[in-house]
Amino acid sequence: MVNIQKKENEGPTPTEEVQLLFVRNENAIRAFIRALQPSLSDADDVLQETFLTVSRKASSFEIGTNFTAWVCGIARLKVLENFRQTKRANVLSEKAIIALTEDVPSAESFKEREQALEKCIAKLPSKLRDLLWRRYSRRQSSDEMAEALGMTSNAVRVALSKSRVGLRDCINLQLKETTGI
Repeated sequence: MVNIQKKENEGPTPTEEVQLLFVRNENAIRAFIRALQPSLSDADDVLQETFLTVSRKASSFEIGTNFTAWVCGIARLKVLENFRQTKRANVLSEKAIIALTEDVPSAESFKEREQALEKCIAKLPSKLRDLLWRRYSRRQSSDEMAEALGMTSNAVRVALSKSRVGLRDCINLQLKETTGI
């Protein structure tokens, strides 16, 4: 019988390392895919396919290099593959997808935006933070949130829309202050 248990003093395998990095950077990877893939279900499929491919290609990633850029390059190819397979109407053209993905943002850029987002969310009133949490962490629909919070579905959508605009403006201001642009 072969003993397949890992010894305690062994570090993580390359596959485990890239999977951990993937989980740590999932929000940035998901945002990149969602920017290219309008359909939420297709974007989730592409994210899963990207994870599987990253896991299979783990040995080709050099620890210490730009992980997010590496994964976004793989995700870009997966979006194109999905586009070719589905050929759905109202999806970005292949040329548009290629043009959008030619200049993959740096990991530092993602980190700066994420830090700015965290600061801006902290400035929101607790009710708006709760709405955003319900929508993006729990993935509740506006109808589900409305029922849970005693609001109308329309009021939830308006509040979310205003929150997003406020967050966008706040993030842009934060980035201007930190980068001096």
